[in-house]
Amino acid sequence: MQVLALDTSTSCLSVALVRDGETVCEINQQTKAGHAGMVLPVIDEVLARASTDKNRIDLIAVGTGPGSFTGIRIGIATARGLSDALSCPLLGVSTLDTLAQGALPSPIPVLPVLDARKGEVFCARYDEHGSRFTDAAHLKPERVVDMVKDETLFTGSGCALYREVFIRGLGRLYHEAATHLWNPRASVLAGIALTVPPEAYPKDVLPVYVRESDAMILLEKTMRT
Repeated sequence: MQVLALDTSTSCLSVALVRDGETVCEINQQTKAGHAGMVLPVIDEVLARASTDKNRIDLIAVGTGPGSFTGIRIGIATARGLSDALSCPLLGVSTLDTLAQGALPSPIPVLPVLDARKGEVFCARYDEHGSRFTDAAHLKPERVVDMVKDETLFTGSGCALYREVFIRGLGRLYHEAATHLWNPRASVLAGIALTVPPEAYPKDVLPVYVRESDAMILLEKTMRT
């Protein structure tokens, strides 16, 4: 079973080839000008390093967000195009799920916090086994503090942005994952995808935005005036 996985929902482009549960090759690359024009060359490089023909891929898995609206669209569009071209199944995986799984093992619950801009974070709460027990949300960091009652492991780009808020509000309840775990990794995403039985694959992969884009909000305001 060979899985090609990619995530473009954050500033880190991550692509991996996982074969029979083992990561053969993974590239994680920070981007400054977005993912457009970079995804396909990185995919080609991963397949070349893994000595894998694209026609032998059994499943394509893609991060569905939340995160960068543009990045999510690029990733899903690329994954759809490859899926159609290769007649290969396609599966979407939540970016927050990938972050939470990437922080395991953990003796305490995990809370990924991704920069959502506008002074907010995308977040969801997970138990120490990585099972999500809240819906994904976009919240002010102060609201995140209000929802945490026990020692919790925070991970994601929101840690760097709002560490002082979290520490001030939570004290010893706040724990922080290592910085190399703050970006979603395609190898982890592929591992999650491998736990989903083929009969449960959805007919389509849709983005998880959690909140509307600025363009949609502006359009709605314009229509109301």
